[in-house]
Amino acid sequence: MPSTSCCNHRKNLLRFLLLKTAAVRHGVKPGELLRVRRCFTEETSSGEPVCLHRRDILNILELDYIELRVERESSLVLFYHAEAMEKALRDPANRAILTRCGYPVDADFRKLLAELQRRFQPGQDLPHEVGVFLGYPAKDVAGFMANLPRTPVEHARWAVYGDAEESVARMTLYRRIEAAAERVLNVCGDTRTFLEHISTLNTTIGVM
Repeated sequence: MPSTSCCNHRKNLLRFLLLKTAAVRHGVKPGELLRVRRCFTEETSSGEPVCLHRRDILNILELDYIELRVERESSLVLFYHAEAMEKALRDPANRAILTRCGYPVDADFRKLLAELQRRFQPGQDLPHEVGVFLGYPAKDVAGFMANLPRTPVEHARWAVYGDAEESVARMTLYRRIEAAAERVLNVCGDTRTFLEHISTLNTTIGVM
């Protein structure tokens, strides 16, 4: 039987992932990059540490995902909405950034994801173009890569460059969906009910 700490890890990790992927599930954000930690409270018969709930949690989320970097204690996992991701990677400004970074010009979004995964080598810095896959404005991704002067934005979720209006609008939308998802999760008795309700969120005002 899993230990109490393992069960708590499952509960807390599931809640964290449900809230942080709410905007992706709703299709307004193409992807969300999150570190998924292992609890390692159990061992295999050969003495190898194992996290009992990690794979179970990833399946419960019912989201497409790709593990970009797998490490002993945790993994960097990109959760994504296939339709939203495909649309984002078709955007001319985003495609231009990826082309400059050496991504295959005519590749579909799954091949682009595979190339991103290849670039997440252990011990290396995160590829700067990852922001394209996370729904950041192309101007901000390009500004970061060019090391331009930042535009000060309070409580910014990513570095902003140039006119902040589009960036702030996206951040506000993502925050509203997460906040609404948290309210739904707090009143739902189970994960299934939450998943059914989350798809009905109003993305304009962030309420059910």
